[in-house]
Amino acid sequence: MVSSLSACLEDEPVGGGGSSADGNAEYETGLEGLSALCLNESGDGLLVAEDNGHVYEFNLNGTLKNTFSFPAPNNAHDWEGITKAADGTIYLCEERTREVYKLSADHQSVTLVSQGPKEGTKENQGFEGIAAAPGILYVANQSVPTRVYTYNLETGIWATAFDLDSNSFKSLSDISYDPSDGTLWITDAKTQKLTQVQTNGTVVKSITLSFVAKPEGYCKDATHNAYWFVCDQTAKLYKRSKLQ
Repeated sequence: MVSSLSACLEDEPVGGGGSSADGNAEYETGLEGLSALCLNESGDGLLVAEDNGHVYEFNLNGTLKNTFSFPAPNNAHDWEGITKAADGTIYLCEERTREVYKLSADHQSVTLVSQGPKEGTKENQGFEGIAAAPGILYVANQSVPTRVYTYNLETGIWATAFDLDSNSFKSLSDISYDPSDGTLWITDAKTQKLTQVQTNGTVVKSITLSFVAKPEGYCKDATHNAYWFVCDQTAKLYKRSKLQ
């Protein structure tokens, strides 16, 4: 599937906000449907997926740099997850069709990588987050079941990595891989929690995100010692200097 670049807004401020003395910040975006985020290829900005077919690029000071549009044949993509692999490749996941796509280097098109398992889950409770580990993509299913899949980039094989207890996990909203220790971090939009798990699903710890009304996305910026969150309810980007 080939899509086109819809707009390019150079360094446009997107509302109030700013850093406090402790390094925390909140940025108003004025944008709807923000779903997930990751560092851009050069590590000096953020790519934010949106559930109406757009990907936004932000500078690390909360200003909007670029807007990209990737419509499907029905003129909308429900982008719910975005991740950067170690080689710089950007992958996205689409919730309703449960598909994984690859973003072109010039950000002007997306290419279908694979369609994942459906397993009878409801249409709007599908793929909500994607994380790139060496040779593997981890994809989080929102609910029914609260499940994490793996996709092997070499063999093209899908598998179930683990299921999470539906009594504790209500609505998986994003997943991120931490190369420093090989663990996964999963956000839950309903419980307002960020949970660290091993790649077999064993819970390491859980952190309450009381400052984010509906945490839809998370990524870590190790270079700048920052943790980023996005909320589609408030349309804000949140930066924290540490996790409690």
